Amino acid sequence: MPSVNRSLAVLLGGLTIGLCGCAGPGGPVFGDWYGYLPLPAPQARVAVELVLDGPPTARQGGFRLHMQTMWMVGAADNVSDYLTGTWSAHPVTIDGVACRRIDLSGLDSSRHHAMLVSHYIELPNGVLVPATADGRPDLTPGGLDYRLAPRPRGSFGYGRA
Repeated sequence: MPSVNRSLAVLLGGLTIGLCGCAGPGGPVFGDWYGYLPLPAPQARVAVELVLDGPPTARQGGFRLHMQTMWMVGAADNVSDYLTGTWSAHPVTIDGVACRRIDLSGLDSSRHHAMLVSHYIELPNGVLVPATADGRPDLTPGGLDYRLAPRPRGSFGYGRA
């Protein structure tokens, strides 16, 4: 009988570990965004997932960024980059509207370095758009090509860049 109890304990322990691994991210997530950035080649994009780690009230923490090249036609140059670094958030007011500036540090080692944005403005709807040199959101068509949409907190994959 002890071997049955031991086997049952091992089975339940393994099941618990497996279910916890699928339940969510390993720690608190400040936010999760995604987007599809254009490449300077026809029919090509880079899928981006950006996760800022930290509780919802955080002002800084670590980030995880996944970039995956997507060619619409066959290409042998599909590449994934996984980057990490730190982020900080700063409240800003733009044309009387309260927004947040998100600064990413540590983005200089990616193959997709020309695609990387290190300063974003989070709009009131949660969308991240690149910040211009003077700290305003880049709402031009070119800037909007690099926007990242927020992933809903309850969605599958939230917090898993």
